[in-house]
Amino acid sequence: MLIPEEQRTGLPSELQRAAGIPLHPGLYSEARQRGVPLSSYLEELDPSGAESALDAFERQLALAGIKVSGPESSIIDRFFATQESAVLFPEFVARSVRIGKDDFTKLGKIVANRTRVDDNTYKAIYMDDSVLSDSDKRLAKVAEGAALPKIELETAEHSIQLSKYGRYLEATYEAIRRKHANVIAYFLRAVGVQIQRDKFADAIGVLINGDGNDNAASVMETAASGTLTYEDLVEFKLSLDPYEMNVLVISQAMAKTILGLDEFKEPLVAEKFQKSGEMIKLFGAEILVDDSVADDLIVGLDRRFALEEVYETEVMTESERLIRQQIEGTAISEVAGFAKLIRSACKVLDTVHT
Repeated sequence: MLIPEEQRTGLPSELQRAAGIPLHPGLYSEARQRGVPLSSYLEELDPSGAESALDAFERQLALAGIKVSGPESSIIDRFFATQESAVLFPEFVARSVRIGKDDFTKLGKIVANRTRVDDNTYKAIYMDDSVLSDSDKRLAKVAEGAALPKIELETAEHSIQLSKYGRYLEATYEAIRRKHANVIAYFLRAVGVQIQRDKFADAIGVLINGDGNDNAASVMETAASGTLTYEDLVEFKLSLDPYEMNVLVISQAMAKTILGLDEFKEPLVAEKFQKSGEMIKLFGAEILVDDSVADDLIVGLDRRFALEEVYETEVMTESERLIRQQIEGTAISEVAGFAKLIRSACKVLDTVHT
């Protein structure tokens, strides 16, 4: 927020550089050109030191006299006290949504990598080593001059189509102008959680069915249809070799089935779950319970190699509308999609089959 130079000397030293940055709606366009949110762009203009108590966006809030947390949180109207402070409101909305996204941790536990792209389609590169024999997979010693074993990295035959995830704000400015910022932030965080839930469901669909490039996960079946045994789970765990099955994704119904097996009722195994509700680990694998997986399936994967998230934008708001207080009907969205990396780093166990 631009403050006359002669007035900056009375500010805390941490705010003096921030006070030299003029705030205007064009900052959002400049940030988008760099592919970063406004908070990150402000950090480029006003880097935070190792001892900084506030980040660059929080310093701008402090200069505007706006508090967004705690019992003395400002009302939303405070953002619109000046034309400059109004520029901070869209980023307040986006940051609140991003906090909600971080609250939903499951997606980060199945994604190996995130890649930013400049288009809403992406031609993925993937590896299918499921067709190779064990001898072909080995990095074998070869005689001088002999050919090295090869493994082929393929570009996806079909582009990965990115999707838009988001919500519209339905509240009018008049409805929220006297509400405290920390209260509004809770509702925006809920939007962020829902965006991640929607993305997680799509990510599970890609792990199971592939990303459109004939790379669906291979499916194992239990020894008897309609029955899950300890031996089935052991065989499933071992089947992912040479990859490590470090994550399982199952529905609530399947969680009840697994927790009901005698082997997992043992006090030493189930102690944490019985005392605190903390989910057990299955042969060292973290169990994620989510009903985006069918009740008869178990998805097992090596989180290091199975899935890539591709995104065109982080959380976006229609900044100009928000700055003009045209809140009702304003979109909060992001564009993202998922691609398989190594096909055999994910498998599915089917417990109901013919």
